[in-house]
Amino acid sequence: MKKKILITYASYGSGHKTVANYIYDYFKEHGNDKYEIKIIDVMDYASLFGRLTVKIFNINFIIPNSIPSTISYELTDNKIITKPYRIYTKACLNKKLQKDLLEYNPDILIATHFFGGIMMGSINKKYHTNTKIITIVTDYSSNCMWLQNHKYEDYIVVSNDIVKQELLKFGVDEKKICPFGIPLSSKFKKLDDKNKVKIKYNITNDKPIILFFGGGSMGSSFSFKYLKALLKLNLDYNIIFVSGKNVELQNKVNDYIEEENIKNITVLGFTTDVSNLLNIANLVITKPGGLSVTEALEMKTPMILIPGNGGQENYNAKFVVKNKFGIWVHNPFGFTRTMKKIKNNPDIVKEMYKNLKYYEENKSVEKLFNLVEGELK
Repeated sequence: MKKKILITYASYGSGHKTVANYIYDYFKEHGNDKYEIKIIDVMDYASLFGRLTVKIFNINFIIPNSIPSTISYELTDNKIITKPYRIYTKACLNKKLQKDLLEYNPDILIATHFFGGIMMGSINKKYHTNTKIITIVTDYSSNCMWLQNHKYEDYIVVSNDIVKQELLKFGVDEKKICPFGIPLSSKFKKLDDKNKVKIKYNITNDKPIILFFGGGSMGSSFSFKYLKALLKLNLDYNIIFVSGKNVELQNKVNDYIEEENIKNITVLGFTTDVSNLLNIANLVITKPGGLSVTEALEMKTPMILIPGNGGQENYNAKFVVKNKFGIWVHNPFGFTRTMKKIKNNPDIVKEMYKNLKYYEENKSVEKLFNLVEGELK
């Protein structure tokens, strides 16, 4: 009989889901013959309160660095306030999730959001099941809400040794902490020829390339003012702007560049070609989501970080700045000033490249698979 692996995420933004899918794809490719592998969004089981928390969270994608995001993150990064974390989790979810988890009874649960691990930990305690729990922290900092369940977890995968030290200070058993990095697709670095990629995206010259990830599926158009600021500088660069699933933003950008007769920009919608785009880019502009930062680090692409949804993304940005992998700007004025400096002093980007060379290759999903293999022997 095949061992059972359950991968869970919660659809607060897209990062948790993307990482879960990367793990699922790798495990299906390398372990489908010996494991039964299933993936679920625990928010498919959301209560009315749970659906409300998702809506509140999504406000942060429309209002960058919003006060609700910053306050909620700081509040939940407190041992006392997060003590009733099980009550909060159960309030967000319905009893059907508990029933389905109990019936499936996985040998290992891999959670890219703490809800899955908390629910499985409760079931293990209440029904004396023995599912092993692995939680993936998908940012460059820890938060008390992610750590309150650590006694019931078998392993916690974190982005690096800095986060590992944070967990040790919190009281997490060192044997449980795995500084593997944030999992990426095993296909992420299967790259096409650079020249072919450039032609694919209408780039027919040797000018530097700025890649701008400005989209998302939440209806946010906050990045538009940063793009306009960039275009008004008339830099001698090629620009690729990715609006993601945000069709409204894509149309707005297309209308603007047509009105202004701007020729050095290619506008894309949703794409799965992130690694190739990062590979041809000399600089990437993006909000500091955990996955976005990880992808840029893996491709060793210097970053300009624009405001995101606050909270954990601020800590991601601080990690990038501390290691001199990129620059964090807080408003369009600061962004314009930074881009002018880069234009006048190419050594700024060269220094970022130099620092990125020391960043280790991400093999997190492979290490995670090997960990699971060892546990299921």
